[in-house]
Amino acid sequence: MKAVFKILSYVKQFKGYILLNFLFNLGYILLQLLTLLLVMPVLKFLFQSDDSAFSTARDKMGSGNWFSAIYSDAVLWFKELVASDRFTALFYLCIALVVITLVKNACRYLALYFIVILRNKSIRSVRLKVFHKVVSLPVSYFTNERKGDLMSRMSNDMKEIEWAMMVSLEALYKDPVNIIIFLTTLILMSWKLTLYVLLTLPIAALLIGVIARTLRKKSTRNQEMAGHILSMMEETLGGVRIIKGFVAEAFVRKRYEKDDQEYTRLNISVSHRYDLASPLSETLGFLVSAVLLWFGGGMVFRGELEPEFFIAYFGIFSQLIPPFKGFSQALYSAQRGMAGLMRVEEILHAPLEVNDPQHPLPVPQFKEGIEFRNVGFSYGDKSVLRGINLNIRKGEMVALVGASGAGKTTLADLVPRFYDVREGQILLDGHDIRSFRQEDLRSLMGLVSQESILFNDTVFQNITFGMQGVGMAEVEAAARMANAHEFIIQLPEGYHTNIGDRGGKLSGGQKQRLSIARAVLRNPEILILDEATSALDTESEKLVQEALDKLMKHRTSIVIAHRLSTVTHADRIVVLQQGEIAETGKHDELMAMEGIYAKLIRLQQL
Repeated sequence: MKAVFKILSYVKQFKGYILLNFLFNLGYILLQLLTLLLVMPVLKFLFQSDDSAFSTARDKMGSGNWFSAIYSDAVLWFKELVASDRFTALFYLCIALVVITLVKNACRYLALYFIVILRNKSIRSVRLKVFHKVVSLPVSYFTNERKGDLMSRMSNDMKEIEWAMMVSLEALYKDPVNIIIFLTTLILMSWKLTLYVLLTLPIAALLIGVIARTLRKKSTRNQEMAGHILSMMEETLGGVRIIKGFVAEAFVRKRYEKDDQEYTRLNISVSHRYDLASPLSETLGFLVSAVLLWFGGGMVFRGELEPEFFIAYFGIFSQLIPPFKGFSQALYSAQRGMAGLMRVEEILHAPLEVNDPQHPLPVPQFKEGIEFRNVGFSYGDKSVLRGINLNIRKGEMVALVGASGAGKTTLADLVPRFYDVREGQILLDGHDIRSFRQEDLRSLMGLVSQESILFNDTVFQNITFGMQGVGMAEVEAAARMANAHEFIIQLPEGYHTNIGDRGGKLSGGQKQRLSIARAVLRNPEILILDEATSALDTESEKLVQEALDKLMKHRTSIVIAHRLSTVTHADRIVVLQQGEIAETGKHDELMAMEGIYAKLIRLQQL
């Protein structure tokens, strides 16, 4: 039951729908009970010609409880009706059954109507929470998680939660009420007979509970494997050129087949345990029915119960089996959904390592510059930057160079707070950047990376990404400045051409110029360029570099470069080595020093 309540904790915000579902389910159950109770007077008197049955009714039912008294009064009223005209009584009975059935099924439909709204609004709330949390998580989170596994949690696991939520709602707001009302009626009808039933129920509950607990463990592992399979698919689709280029098809197939076999085995195991819920609960229900038939039949034979009374009792008891069966199946589904919920909650409860301050400073006005003051940073236990002291004045172009792994990208990523410093401070106009809201801080910045991050949308939407109310004239001006307008107007639908997944319909140079146009349109105060031309051919590099030169004019720029020829004109070049600043100065000054920078230049010239 803990799993059921845990899953249903996500629906409590929709109390109105819960109440409506409960009320209509209650109406359905009570009317269903009334339909079954009508069986007794019908069987007793409608087709019996001997009036002595009426006179003995109160004597045989006189057990002293109020249910018997009410029943006896109803029997006597029905006797008068039947005695006057049997056909009239039959007519009224048929009308009553039709009306009760119509109202009963209307209640059932309305209960389902509101539970559908409740379920869909609840699962939407969970989806939104997960998506919002994913968007707000720091960049570091995604370096430690497989993208395919995250997608599995947001799709496959969410489906499991939705299904579990649906059956759990039925389990909590219908089946228990059904069981309580029908069981109470059975106790009032015959406490002795009901006692036999209650003695057998704990055995059934114990068996179901044991199997349900093992199901959660299996489901958790199964859903982890589903995420792993999805990750492999995503990596295979993204790296198909490399797979074919290295003749690794057989290797990839074998690796996938091995993991898929394990996933299939777990899936079969989980399904077998889940499918056991229905036949097990039904079997246990009919075992209890057999016990009831044995003892109840004996009471009829001994004259302790009227036959029609026992038939009605047995009919009401038979209606306990479906809710009991549904309740047990809901426990299985809840355990399966709980496994998915635990994986989703790992995202929801993931720590936000980069947080906004409780009392942020107003939107910064960039007037002076950026200062790194004794900055240190590490990924876990691995130190990446140590003792960084650097001033970048407004309007200055600063290039970060050095060997791979020297800490260039990490240093640049600290400025927009993709990560927070572990030691020291980064100051913007004398204020710690952690005193601003992340959104306000990043509004000052534009980013052009080595990999052009574009979306499966039109050229126009990619250039205006994240901006509202931008006109075509502004977009065209940004594209011209980025040397992109000429190739855009040659596309089939110009600025309204869809560029495909990750801009797959464009060349590398075209994608990079769109990224630059996006940065131009944003008109940032601070520009961060992360090896923006390193992956391009000579002609594309020339066009992109011209666009970058226009973009960097009169802007504060932090440029990361492996191709040193692109930064020789920088106002200052900072050479990083093993996470520390080794050299700093202009191109000519560093060449004269005959140090690390001069060595790198000569190696690239060779």
